Amino acid sequence: MPNQSLCTLLSLLLALGLCGCADSDRVRDVGDDDTSGDDDTGGDDDTGGDDDTGGDDDSASLGDDDSASLGDDDTSSDDDSSGDDDTTPAGPGVRFIALGDTGEGNTAQAEVAALMETVCAAQGCDFVILLGDNFYNIGVESVTDPQWNTKFETPYANINLPFYPTLGNHDGGNELLGGIGIDVGQGDNQVDYTFSGSSPPPWAGATTKWTLPSRWHKHSHGPVDMFVLDTSEIFFDGLDIPLYHDFGDLVADQATWLQGALAASTATWKIAYGHHPYLSNGPHGNAGSYEGLPGGVWYASGEKIEDFISGYVCGSVDLYLSGHDHSRQWLSDTCSGTSLMVSGAGAKTTDFEGTNSTLWQDDTTEGFVWFEIIGNTMNVQWWSRGGTAPAYTGVITK
Repeated sequence: MPNQSLCTLLSLLLALGLCGCADSDRVRDVGDDDTSGDDDTGGDDDTGGDDDTGGDDDSASLGDDDSASLGDDDTSSDDDSSGDDDTTPAGPGVRFIALGDTGEGNTAQAEVAALMETVCAAQGCDFVILLGDNFYNIGVESVTDPQWNTKFETPYANINLPFYPTLGNHDGGNELLGGIGIDVGQGDNQVDYTFSGSSPPPWAGATTKWTLPSRWHKHSHGPVDMFVLDTSEIFFDGLDIPLYHDFGDLVADQATWLQGALAASTATWKIAYGHHPYLSNGPHGNAGSYEGLPGGVWYASGEKIEDFISGYVCGSVDLYLSGHDHSRQWLSDTCSGTSLMVSGAGAKTTDFEGTNSTLWQDDTTEGFVWFEIIGNTMNVQWWSRGGTAPAYTGVITK
């Protein structure tokens, strides 16, 4: 290992308590037992407690929306493993849910899943996107890992839609280094699960809902192109670690693919999503200063995330969605016109620490964001676990 890379890695490991691999007592799972026992030990959390600045909002009731029924969905899972795409025919609108950091197998995850089922039945959903950290604490060991049942198949058994995940840092963890995301092979197990369902599965209850044909790829739904990013690789851009990978090569390949895919896209709406946020009021904070670290602390500060998103995503898509911080945020600021949202409260919450301006945010309750895209209008609803109406609604227009 080159001396510079070794020093960088050692510095990163010294900061693990800040970067997402320790300090699990800071995680707040509001009133609900994590029955899995393998919680996020990642320190992705915060003691701030200053929370929802927005939520006194929309009085719309469940079902006053759209009459589309659960099941007008994209049932196609024949994605191209080279990075291009699952295409759904155009229809009257596109509706989907986005949430992240779901992989707990706890009560909160189950109750959020039940609300997703209710909202989709009343308002319509075509698919679900998962924003990473799909399996705490260090991902899945294989396509037969029992966690597939406890943390995906069972919680979402009644939601018969395609799920399009991205990979988070905990999805690329290992026993030695924890959930920092450096083990590329561990994340590849989640790609493999996409294809294992096509033959008689050796595990109970498996479905073909899981749709991750490659670590980065595009899936299309009528007027919407979705660009799935692997930000866990981007986080380590430039680091070459024998036995783990040359991350520079991986990120260069991803950047080349994304530039080409964006240039070729003729979709009305372009949405990118990855695990790591560009701006966030959670304890991880803004890319380039994650955990309050200066940009010179190369990897731990998220400087490479900032560089990639500002260089290839900002101004090229309409919306960038992320998780990583366990809260829900609609940031007021954009990056070169690209709207920014964090929806990482799929199974637990952590307190706010940052001061970015938001249209709405909440760090007290688990939940998700529901979208409806019709023509040049994107309707946005933020739903909270236990709610009977959206906590907040808004609109993005083109």
